[in-house]
Amino acid sequence: MPTSHCVIIPFLNRFTLLADCLQALQSALLAQSQVLLVNDGSDGDPWLEPGLRTWLSHSQIHLVEHPKNLGVAASRNSALHWCRRNNIDIAIMLDSDCRPPSNFIKEHLQLHKDHPQAAAIGGAIVGRGKGLWAELDNVTSWVHAMPHGQHRQVDHPYHLPTTNLSLKIKKLPPEEQVFDERLITGEDAQLIRKLRAAGEQALFSPQPVVEHQDREDLISVIKHHYDWGHHQYFVQLGRDFSRPVFQWWYRLPFALIFLLATPLYALMGSVLNIKPWLKYKPHYLGYFPLIYILWCGKSLALLCTALNPRRYLRVARVELQGSYTERKNP
Repeated sequence: MPTSHCVIIPFLNRFTLLADCLQALQSALLAQSQVLLVNDGSDGDPWLEPGLRTWLSHSQIHLVEHPKNLGVAASRNSALHWCRRNNIDIAIMLDSDCRPPSNFIKEHLQLHKDHPQAAAIGGAIVGRGKGLWAELDNVTSWVHAMPHGQHRQVDHPYHLPTTNLSLKIKKLPPEEQVFDERLITGEDAQLIRKLRAAGEQALFSPQPVVEHQDREDLISVIKHHYDWGHHQYFVQLGRDFSRPVFQWWYRLPFALIFLLATPLYALMGSVLNIKPWLKYKPHYLGYFPLIYILWCGKSLALLCTALNPRRYLRVARVELQGSYTERKNP
């Protein structure tokens, strides 16, 4: 009996990129494949977009919607909730600004067959932006999923991005909120930490390789990596939302000490970021000064989060049932 599986694609606006993603995904679909799109409160109606309407009418594509923007973690939780209700075995995560290869689904299913002990398996990611800033975004963002090396277990401090990630539903935590909906960024890093703590295994494979639309201007690159710095206070340095991270008597001394340690923290992060690349692309060492600047920005974001942590969190849903709706052809 074929393994039941579903490709999950959350989206917020960006309808043209989503249509390009679905166009590429078409060649990877198997007869039993299901695709679940999660509309996270987009401004417009995807059914009114000429480039999307045909795809939304496809028999293998389903659409669920949030009444308002709840964040990417909530979108993925809604999708996993839908998968559990529909007896899906393997959930395959994909971002709307990606182009998957023709072996995308087949490769993920084979990996889970070959590695039945693995709860999560991540594939490789390459940027397809143009110019220096897109290449910097690629080097800094995809060190966890660079398209080199062999199959390997993913150990601390690295994780697997949800951009190209498949999950065995039965090995996920039993709660509804598999991804922490309080997080604006870093929900994937927190999930991998949670799986490791439960004794589950996360693996990386250099195949399949997904193309990601990286940012092509400096301001977008800086903003993206600055935003990513916020979750590090709660997850990496906060031991997954340990209680003291919200207490003033912990936050103020932490902020003072971290301010003094920022140059060292940024240096350590930059080294961990560039080191895996150098084995395959030694010339990437030339990006080190720029990577260090981005890590200084992440450090600043982390410091701001320590001073006012609740500002950088979302409000998680109390329960998922009834919080999203499945929408058919109108």
